[in-house]
Amino acid sequence: MRFFLSLIAIVAILAVTGCTTDGGGRAPTGSTWTIMVFLNAANDLDEFSDLNVNQMERAAINDEVKMVVQWKRASRFVKPGTWTGTRRYLVKHDQTDAIGSQLLQDMGQGVDMGNADVLKEFVLWAKTNFPADRYMLVVWNHGSGWRSHRPAPLGRGVSFDDELGTSINTWELPGALADTKPLDILAFDASLMQMLEVAYECKDVAQLIVGSEESPPAAGYPYDLFMRPLAQNPAMSTIEFAETIVNKTIQHYGQNSNITHSVLDASKLQSVADALDQLASLLIAKRPQYQSELALARQQGQSYSSYTEYKDLRHVTDLVRQRTGDAQIGVAVGMLHQRIDAAVLAEVHGNNGVQNSHGVSIYFPSAGEFLRRYKNLALARATLWDEWLEIAP
Repeated sequence: MRFFLSLIAIVAILAVTGCTTDGGGRAPTGSTWTIMVFLNAANDLDEFSDLNVNQMERAAINDEVKMVVQWKRASRFVKPGTWTGTRRYLVKHDQTDAIGSQLLQDMGQGVDMGNADVLKEFVLWAKTNFPADRYMLVVWNHGSGWRSHRPAPLGRGVSFDDELGTSINTWELPGALADTKPLDILAFDASLMQMLEVAYECKDVAQLIVGSEESPPAAGYPYDLFMRPLAQNPAMSTIEFAETIVNKTIQHYGQNSNITHSVLDASKLQSVADALDQLASLLIAKRPQYQSELALARQQGQSYSSYTEYKDLRHVTDLVRQRTGDAQIGVAVGMLHQRIDAAVLAEVHGNNGVQNSHGVSIYFPSAGEFLRRYKNLALARATLWDEWLEIAP
């Protein structure tokens, strides 16, 4: 029912709630942005950190879009004469190859950027000192999806600080980001992070999640290509900006690359998990009938880099449907695909070995390869997927 409201009352309501949506049920909330870049270069990616900060500087042309960087470098990885330690910068416009940004704070040596509490403190500091209508956090570093690249430390998910031998576990991310309102965009400039396990972990701390199923090139994001359009039009919608990140990334590297990139609507991830749970229940019940078919589907699913157990969720479950030919499984897979399609707001992929990518991957090993620390994840607690993996052929 409608009420007659005075103009003042209408303005007050619109200021609180907004009047138009921005995809996924979000409303545009203003034209000022703070882009927070957690740039942990204390590893073999250090040489690309200068490149990326220079790209940011070229796009720093509008004070309504502020970029703040917490940047760590370690002596083991830098060229002689390069500064080391951890610094905070406000990115300033500069067209040279030198770093021309404003040094805000020299934090000295020993800062552990593989520690979730350090990430948390950076986000709180940035939001306090550079308040804005909208916020994006970029986690810049190596990534390995939900799990470790090496047997120890367990669950080494992202932000590898190789000076101290630390990293941030996937299940630590929500705690690092939970003390403020959800981010408008959480982006991973890191390998293999666009997994359902990672996204589900972060679904309550970000509205949109941007990342790659595959390992992108070491040079990472082409920051100037997507930051400049935002600087030129900071009032663009959040989803439009997220789509710009995705589209400019594949434009930069080309269609013949192994680039995969997507935007996930965090508000739709619970429904994806619910559909996955129903499918897992059926797979557990029907495993005796379809052992060879399920094993073949798993083996043939689109996988990524050295992590052959990371599968594109839509592709591998489509193969499960095809190989089994089971009507009940087919219905469950169809429902899952509908939910995935609703959650993936934008998706691009190249032609170099990643053609069957659809925007979100999942851990799908055989039972013999299953890592029990997977049960630490929120997705494992919320679904039967981990129980399925314990018996998967």
